[in-house]
Amino acid sequence: MAPSNNPSSHTKPPVDRNVKHVVLGNLLFQTWYQSIYPEDLVSKDTDRLYVCRWCFRYSCDVDAYAKHSCVCQHRTTPPGTQIYDHGGYAVWEVDGDDHKLYAQNLSLFAKLFLDHKSVFFDVASFLYYLLTFTDPEDPENYYILGFFSKEKLSWDANNLACILIFPPYQHKQLGKLLMGVSYKISDWEKDGGLIGGPEKPLSEMGRKSYSRFWEERIARYLLLHDLNTEDSSRQKQKPSTSSRGKHPHEVMTVQELGLATGMLTEDVITALKGMGVVEPTTPSKRGRVNQEAGEVDEDKTVRIRKSRVLEWAKAHRITLRDPLRDEGFLGRWAPHHTSEISDSGSEESDE
Repeated sequence: MAPSNNPSSHTKPPVDRNVKHVVLGNLLFQTWYQSIYPEDLVSKDTDRLYVCRWCFRYSCDVDAYAKHSCVCQHRTTPPGTQIYDHGGYAVWEVDGDDHKLYAQNLSLFAKLFLDHKSVFFDVASFLYYLLTFTDPEDPENYYILGFFSKEKLSWDANNLACILIFPPYQHKQLGKLLMGVSYKISDWEKDGGLIGGPEKPLSEMGRKSYSRFWEERIARYLLLHDLNTEDSSRQKQKPSTSSRGKHPHEVMTVQELGLATGMLTEDVITALKGMGVVEPTTPSKRGRVNQEAGEVDEDKTVRIRKSRVLEWAKAHRITLRDPLRDEGFLGRWAPHHTSEISDSGSEESDE
């Protein structure tokens, strides 16, 4: 996969870096932060660290790096179990307890680009999800583009601990793909599944990325699903001319919207405020939302007009079809009605 022409979205000058640059495969790029590589292997003022693009084994010696690259046991396939495969992109689940050295090396490498990451060696309690790309014209060669980690047991129902798309592959919407996977594997749509979200507090970059992801997730739900709209019920009671020129709208609570999308109510509120699509509701026993004041309470009713959501989606050039395809999931996450989901998605995409 071709790297981004602008490989870094990090604009602040890097500070306290023990490694200035990394070589990942045949790519050379600057680091952002300091990582805790062992000082007996990586000095405090290393200008260039060579990192295996398949297993993240590191070396300051280019010859040792070249020799390892020829014999790396993961050069043909990543460790772990493949859980997603669509359009050349795949996601692999790696158990930190089964592949401790791999997970530790990955964590040390990731810290070079993450400001708030603290787990490096106690990896046994985490699962790691690798995003890979394989060019159909070069099926024997794959690239690891990024990953996210997830606690095996999270008391806060976090579906993601940290996430990183490697700098050369950023600005390609790949982070949203991994975020979507994290919500899918949380099993929220299954009986007994828990609704969760990313571990908080989020970094500044993480907050911006997740806000847009949540906004798009809600927009797709509202625009692609059949809604029991208030206008529709009125049309059944009154002549159709009485609602001519109106656009359907949905009246529901924030909690209901969260249940429908698998999102925490606090994240739904963040998205709705960012989109600016909530209209004031008429006074009722269920409460009132004042959009102009920016007040959206989780236990109150919100009124969302579909036309405003569509305008928001067009203004932000949002494609209605989710880039994460249900039919791409494998194993226990594979859909039972793949053809039905695929057909309905294609219909909406054409419109």
